[in-house]
Amino acid sequence: MLSTKAVILLLCCSLAAASELQKGTVSGSAPRNCYSCEGVNCQRTTRQNATVRCNDLLDICVTVYEGFRVSERGCLLEISLAARSKCQARDPQCQKCTGDLCNNQGRVDYQCIQCNGSDDAKCNLGGDSISPAQCPAPTGNNAYCYVKASGSHLQRGCALSAKEQMSCLQASDCSLCLPENGRGSTACNNYVLDYKASGAQGQQVFGLLLGLITLLTIQFN
Repeated sequence: MLSTKAVILLLCCSLAAASELQKGTVSGSAPRNCYSCEGVNCQRTTRQNATVRCNDLLDICVTVYEGFRVSERGCLLEISLAARSKCQARDPQCQKCTGDLCNNQGRVDYQCIQCNGSDDAKCNLGGDSISPAQCPAPTGNNAYCYVKASGSHLQRGCALSAKEQMSCLQASDCSLCLPENGRGSTACNNYVLDYKASGAQGQQVFGLLLGLITLLTIQFN
């Protein structure tokens, strides 16, 4: 039997869900489908597409975090009491949404510049020429942004999985940063990677040497 505190919390969450639904564009005629996980399952890539159908027509989807790590996903009225408490308190570690399967994003403040310098020349520059965007929900225990060299261009984005983060950490042409180190609308991965300049210069020198060797070979043959 639920305690008085638990009943009050359920009623408050139900009212909050109804309020959130009124703000959204989704009809209340059909229950939501939400991505669902709890605990370590939220970090298992094999469970990223697990879903649940909400029982209450007024229910909404939520993602709950511990720091930037996803700790629980599902229907607001059906997640654990501890997770619901965060959502009721308007904690930034709870993110609500009213769409179908909408709870697949990272925290609202997990934002990185996401671009490819081969498609957009501004990506190769430092500074705020490209605005950051919210990242998908990470599967790693930590959330990072990255900058990496790809040929003579730079790529910027979100490092979501532990495998991706470790790969970048071990590479000389890749750099990680913490999203909380960004300031306001400035993402942490807005810097120019030093490798880019040295790598591009190395390619140019190698090309000149190769051309010189070819020219000398032609002259002496």
